[in-house]
Amino acid sequence: MPVVTFMPSGKMIEVASGTTLFEAATRAGLPVASSCSAENVCGKCNMQIIQGADSLSNQSEYEKKLLQRERHAVTDRISCLTKIEEDCVVTTKYW
Repeated sequence: MPVVTFMPSGKMIEVASGTTLFEAATRAGLPVASSCSAENVCGKCNMQIIQGADSLSNQSEYEKKLLQRERHAVTDRISCLTKIEEDCVVTTKYW
């Protein structure tokens, strides 16, 4: 099972393949910015990928539009839309 590491805390959690970054962070007890409760609408739950970008699901056009609308970096990922396939390390500006 993939392991997600959250920085800067270094907190690690093992998750089933296909779990979203949003779900993983919530299970790890970390706050996730969201005004839509992970309904794939607000785009505020972005995370930066430190390591393992290739270990995540591909970015959809919809995700790219949300990143652009919210003025996030194109390399960020919307956590409620991003599925974990293998180990990765992530962070966000509010941790």
